[in-house]
This record gives sequence, structure tokens and C-alpha cells, in this order.
Amino acid sequence: LLIYTIFTVGLFIGGANIFNDIQDKNEDKINKPNRSIAAEHISLKAAGNYAKALFISGAGMCFFLPLSATLLVWFIVFPLMIVYSLKLKSTPLAGNGVIAFLLGLTFLFCGLVFGDIVPMIIPAGLAFSLTFVRELTKDIEDIEGDKRSGLNTFPIMFGLNKAVQLVILLSVTTGILSFIPYLIKLYSVFYLIPLVLGVELPLAIVVFSFMKSHSRSTARKSSILLKTATIMGIISIYTGATIGI
Repeated sequence: LLIYTIFTVGLFIGGANIFNDIQDKNEDKINKPNRSIAAEHISLKAAGNYAKALFISGAGMCFFLPLSATLLVWFIVFPLMIVYSLKLKSTPLAGNGVIAFLLGLTFLFCGLVFGDIVPMIIPAGLAFSLTFVRELTKDIEDIEGDKRSGLNTFPIMFGLNKAVQLVILLSVTTGILSFIPYLIKLYSVFYLIPLVLGVELPLAIVVFSFMKSHSRSTARKSSILLKTATIMGIISIYTGATIGI
């Protein structure tokens, strides 16, 4: 089951990224001109065919998984991926929320595959929170290209200052809530140590960086930090749940 699960997740993520890059071609010419599709290193037709092949392969892998996990992928995950790229991307906060929700669903999907969804709830929540903040910082980073392409992301609709304030608020909230599993003794001290170093510290850096500067450079660096924090958050949950309990 593990191999089929990994392939299913990888294939759908790959297909979604390519499909999204196709839709983002015009914005990426400004924001990320070195991407293959934006730089026209690969044609739209070839990219589209590749995305279809990945989606179809991922859907096929689902036949080897439990029915509940398969239905989640076919009727929730895949439609959301498509609707996000076509419609929701430029909807303030809704697009950010969908991406965060999809990443959180990855953990619930794994829970369904292996027959125990409860342990996956906290990892899903942490992944959702950190990804939501990261998606908002990416909107700040891409504000110039998105504005020229006519998108209506949160920074464009409500202004850069409001977007930065929201990033700071969500970062602080996520940092505080992340301590709760330890405080209620759900995880051991081996959750707390990597959490502080790998999640709380990056969140603090993001907050103080944005307090100093609202620049695109700050948003780019913050996005990288938040991606690292997401990985470290999952590691902290694993160590906290398996060591010292």
C-alpha cells in the first residue's frame, strides 16, 4: 500500500503543478520567467499531455487503494485541483485556502489508506496552517505579475500592508496553537524540541522580517522558511509521537 500511496500522491501533485503552470503562463513570464512553460522550453500542448498522463496514472493507482481513499482523490482532491487553477486562484484567501486544504488532505488520505485517520488530524491541521501562511507570502512575492495579469489576490484587493499584517497575525496564531499538542501531553518533549527549532524559530523570523520590510525579497525568503517549517513540523510530530511516550 505504501508504494501505491506514494505514487498516487506524487503523480497527482506533478499533474497539478504542470496544469497550474499552464494556467499561470502569463504571470510567470513576469514573476518566474525561468520556468519551463513560461520560458517556452516546452509547448503548451506537450505540457498539457504530460499533465493528463500524470492525472490518469494517479487515478489508476487508486484502484490498488481502499475505496474511501480512492473516493477522496477522485471526487474531492482532483476536482479541487482543477477548480483552483481555473477559477479560485485569483479569489482572495479562497485560493490560498484550497491549496492549504489540499496539503492537509494528503495526511487524511494517508490515514484512510492505512485505516486510522485520527493520528493524521494534527499533522493535517499544522500543514494547513503553515501552507496557508506560505501561500499568502507567495501572493505578496508575485503581486507585480499577478496585477499585470488581472488577478485579484488578497494583496492586490486589500493592499500590501493588510496582506503583511495578515501574514504576521496568522504566523503568531500558528506558532501559539502549535504548542497545544505538547501542553495537553499528546506528544512528548521530542515534539517540542524540533518544533521550537524548526517551526517556531522560522515563524518568528518571518514575523520580524515582515515588520522590517514588505519587499518581494522578504516574501521570497519567508516562503522558503515556511516550506522548511512545514517539513520540520511533520518531523516534530513523528518524533513526539514515537519517542518518549
